[in-house]
Amino acid sequence: MLEVKKASLALCAAMALIVLTGFGPKRATPTLNGGESDPIVRHISLLRLGSPQQKAAAAYWLGQQRAAAAEAVSPLVELLGDSTQVDPAQYRQRHLDKMTLGEEVAAALVNIGHPSIEPLIRVLKNSPQVEARKNAAWALGALHDTGATTSDI
Repeated sequence: MLEVKKASLALCAAMALIVLTGFGPKRATPTLNGGESDPIVRHISLLRLGSPQQKAAAAYWLGQQRAAAAEAVSPLVELLGDSTQVDPAQYRQRHLDKMTLGEEVAAALVNIGHPSIEPLIRVLKNSPQVEARKNAAWALGALHDTGATTSDI
């Protein structure tokens, strides 16, 4: 009986992993326009429910979508203070040393661009987390270097 319970638990864990990583058959999820679920929404869900590694991969993917992923800014900002180490080699083609989830999120916010500026300024001014403020400051500096900031900031 104990072996059956262990097998059931293993099967449940495997199914949860398949669902969270996006593997398996694609199912249509109803949306307001009646089409399939938006991939940006799926990646935002991973930011909330995934492991740190999955969150980092989702943040990277969202950053690659540039301003089209503007709706992801708030959930990304919530992760700026996360100092969990992640391995970017698992989801990036270019080899990078290990980094933190918060650093990957900061890079994604830079790629998203202008919609990230005000939330990053709020984090810099108000966050009690040193790591979040550090990552926000870096992102704002990088945004300034890309020309995304304007003189009214």
